[in-house]
Amino acid sequence: MKAYARPLSAVFLVLMAVAGSFAMAADGGASRALNQLTPHDRLYSVAFSGDFGEAVGDGGLVLVTTDGGKTWVRENKPPTDLSLLSVVISGTRSIAVGLQGLILIRDEQKPWRKIEPVTDRRLLRVSLNKDGLAIATGAFGTLLKSTDGGETWADLKPDWATLYETGVTGAFEAIRDEPTIYVAKVFDDGSMIIGGEFGQLNRSSDGGTSWEPVFQVPAALKGSIPSTIFGMHFSDDGVGYATGQAGLVVTSSDSGKTWTQLDTHSEASLFDIAPTQDGHVVAIGMRSGLVSADAGKTWQPLKALDVSLNWYCGLSRGTSTPSGSVIAVGHSGRVLQLATSGN
Repeated sequence: MKAYARPLSAVFLVLMAVAGSFAMAADGGASRALNQLTPHDRLYSVAFSGDFGEAVGDGGLVLVTTDGGKTWVRENKPPTDLSLLSVVISGTRSIAVGLQGLILIRDEQKPWRKIEPVTDRRLLRVSLNKDGLAIATGAFGTLLKSTDGGETWADLKPDWATLYETGVTGAFEAIRDEPTIYVAKVFDDGSMIIGGEFGQLNRSSDGGTSWEPVFQVPAALKGSIPSTIFGMHFSDDGVGYATGQAGLVVTSSDSGKTWTQLDTHSEASLFDIAPTQDGHVVAIGMRSGLVSADAGKTWQPLKALDVSLNWYCGLSRGTSTPSGSVIAVGHSGRVLQLATSGN
């Protein structure tokens, strides 16, 4: 840990502080609110395996659905009093991560089990493949790996200074060896993608032993810091999207080996992105949502419920979620079904 300290990038500090007021905006389609708690409740992540889904948030808040997101039930006994910031489900195994290096796992909706901590830094994202290979990422270069479905973890320590020596900007040379990592993906072939601060995506093809940069967001001005990447999603066909500050959206068609930046004509902070089954792509964030009907070539504002008035930061969908919809979670414990048909 360096002697200096810098704040984490805006999203989680904002999300911890903001309690958005409940408001409904005009919605011309089939979008609808599926769940709402109090203004003090916040949901940060949602994941599905088939029609089973979990959403996690502040103070150990966990919501569960077994019907693709149509109905949600709050778990009566929170597994922790710490905030859970990310959840992933692969088969019957769930892993949730959060503040103070917290890692929880469970199978088949049984009680959560706490795993021996490897770090006390906040964990912001977790990914798990079908063979039990997992990575968890977080603050100040935190990168953990598990090969047994999350039962045990090892601390990976990439040479961040060398990895981020891209020559794009010199404004953050003193701190770029410890980037906060917001996005992570483990593919079924064992390859991995991570990224976050300083707008860089990095790929490993050897289980995290070595990494190479595969995308770098251009700096807006010479010497400025590139936009942070906050959200990422890949479909089974290898098509993926990542999104972040200043309306950033990038796409890959080859499981993250190469990336192309898309023009959204937006300056919004976008926290997550996901496709619908009918071919649309949806991005959501701080008082903003975008939708594309042509794989990201063009984008329109998402006109649904209170998306333009509050924040949402997690997107996913279950097997029976309507083909033109995704499930979004965010402020006030809200769970939305966002439909693209009325846009």
